[in-house]
Parts: sequence; structure tokens; C-alpha cells
Amino acid sequence: MKYFFKITILGFALLIFSFSEAAYYRWTDSKGVIHYSNSIPPSEAQRGHVVLSKQGFKEKIVLSSKKKKELKAEEEKLKAKKLLEEKRKKEKARQEEEEIRLLSIFSSEDEVTKTYNSKLRMAQLTIDLLKARHKKQAKKLELLERRKERTKNIKHKQILAKQIEVALDNLSIYQQAITENVVEKDRVRKEFKATLSRFHSLIKKQEEKSDH
Repeated sequence: MKYFFKITILGFALLIFSFSEAAYYRWTDSKGVIHYSNSIPPSEAQRGHVVLSKQGFKEKIVLSSKKKKELKAEEEKLKAKKLLEEKRKKEKARQEEEEIRLLSIFSSEDEVTKTYNSKLRMAQLTIDLLKARHKKQAKKLELLERRKERTKNIKHKQILAKQIEVALDNLSIYQQAITENVVEKDRVRKEFKATLSRFHSLIKKQEEKSDH
């Protein structure tokens, strides 16, 4: 208490002595000692300080670099939290819209099953068709390669080489299409499972509400 009293008296004595100064500062050094002066040592400038009026009142608080970093980190934390909350709200709203859409499209679990079974059958038909074309193209390629081997005419060989090149391209296209449709069928199957489960939960919720 005596220490603080001495600092206070010293501070106000310095203030009275320097009324004519344009600016005056109160700052704390690395040892925790409070100082009053009309300038701040460069080594202490990053610690923060208070700008005082000639009457000794606070005019401005300059934060330390450490405090600025802490405040910035806190601001970023709050910003991230706000963004997360907004994301959750949007997701909740999206789910509610999805629930309304789901209940407006399907009236029963049987309808869900029939709709997705139809989609899966169509997907499989497409895959089977592409596989058949791929097989046919593979046979054509094999025939072209045999012809090329037996042909001695250079011009004829060149024509067959171009046809073989086209057949290879077609095989690649069919294979890619098959892969894409298999992936799509798997996506539909997963969507079917998720939709059926979601629809079942929604119907259960509705039944529970009607019971209450």
C-alpha cells in the first residue's frame, strides 16, 4: 500500500511539473513498476501504455502487442463460433425442408421402396446394355486385329490400324460409362437406405405427436 502511495504521489508530482508537455504517459515496465513520463523507452513500447491529459486523466489506452494478439485471437474464436452456429442453423433449415419435401413426395414406406427399386432396375438395365456393347466392341477389335495380322497389303493394314484405334477408343468410352453407372447405382442404393430410414423416423414422430 505504501509502495502504491509513493508511486501515486510521484506520478502526480511529475504531472504538475510537466503541465506544459504536449503528451504524457503512464506505463509499466517488465518488472511491474509503474512509470510516468513524457516518452516511452523503445524497449518498453510494445507493453502498452496510457496517454494522460495535463490534468492526469486518461485520454487514450494503447494496448500491448500481447493484448492485441489475445483480443484478435478471441475475435477470431467468436467469429468461428458464429459461423459454426450459422452453418448449423442452415443445416437444420435444410433438413426441415427435406423432411417436408419427403413427406410431400411419399405417402408410405412402400412407395419409397417401389420408387427406388424402379431407379435401381433402370440403373442395372443401363449397365447391362453398356456391358453388352463393350463385349460386342471387344469382339470387333479382336476380329480387326486378326485381319491386320493376315493382311499383307500396306494400305489395307493402315485402314485396319485406324479402325482398331477407333475400336479401342470405343472400348475405353464404354468402360468409363459402365464404371460411372455402377457408381451411380451404388449412390442410389445408399440414398434409398437413408431415405427409407428417414421416412420411417418422420412417420414415427408424426404418430407420437398425434398420440399426445
